[in-house]
Amino acid sequence: MEKKELKESFWSLRNIGLIVIPLIIATFLLFYSTLFYFNTDAYDDFILFSFLIGALPYTTYRYFEFRRIKKCEEIFPDFLADIASSVNSGMSIPQAVAICSKRDYDVLTDEIRRIHRLITWGIPFEEVLERFVFFIKSPFIEKFIYLIIEANRSGGDIRDILNSASKNSKQLKEIERELKGNIAPYMIIMYMIFGLFLAMVILLYHAFLVPMSQIEGGEIIYGISLEGYRTLFFRLLMLEGFFNGLIMGKITNGKVISGLKHSIIMIVVSYIAFYFLGV
Repeated sequence: MEKKELKESFWSLRNIGLIVIPLIIATFLLFYSTLFYFNTDAYDDFILFSFLIGALPYTTYRYFEFRRIKKCEEIFPDFLADIASSVNSGMSIPQAVAICSKRDYDVLTDEIRRIHRLITWGIPFEEVLERFVFFIKSPFIEKFIYLIIEANRSGGDIRDILNSASKNSKQLKEIERELKGNIAPYMIIMYMIFGLFLAMVILLYHAFLVPMSQIEGGEIIYGISLEGYRTLFFRLLMLEGFFNGLIMGKITNGKVISGLKHSIIMIVVSYIAFYFLGV
């Protein structure tokens, strides 16, 4: 049976503010810098600032949204267990939700109370759960909610479904925590690799290229100026930080876009180190 899904339009006010407007500003800044600063030292800085303006608002929002979703997923098995316990005592699911709405479930509390209000207003129970999935935006929670919806439609023993869902959700979260612990060392290694690359670039520039330019009596080394090497190293650092972060996102969450926060961190750190150490 097909499940009804609520979908948010891309052109919502939130997306316009977090994605469309920053991208327009970043594109304008990039176009402006290309016209007036293309062959200057400031051009790379303009490219970097354009990237940050375009990516930082959405990345910041996604970071806090991801944390909210993960907190909801941590608490959801307890909510399911309480629902199952109430149903086992003879209550219907709406009655069990009414009982749970009076308890504290941290970030889930408001959503559970929203469910209760919608039920009391006479909105069909299945539609209420679909709205709950829409507002939570968690694939983990969605699977169990639609399992409850299908069980409620089929008229089966809802108590067994709830008890099984509660137990399985807790087991899945334990497996996820274990997996996250196994992946954490790889994140540290990725940051260490980037830090080593940054240190090698700075060391190579100050310990080799600068003395070589003074020995040669000018700034041309093997046909490239000292400023040319500086620009090359700067761009290599930016590219390394950008792609390193995206790889980390793919490894940790399975989504490349989730690695943007790591990319921004590495790029900003390397930019500060690059200029603070006088490269």
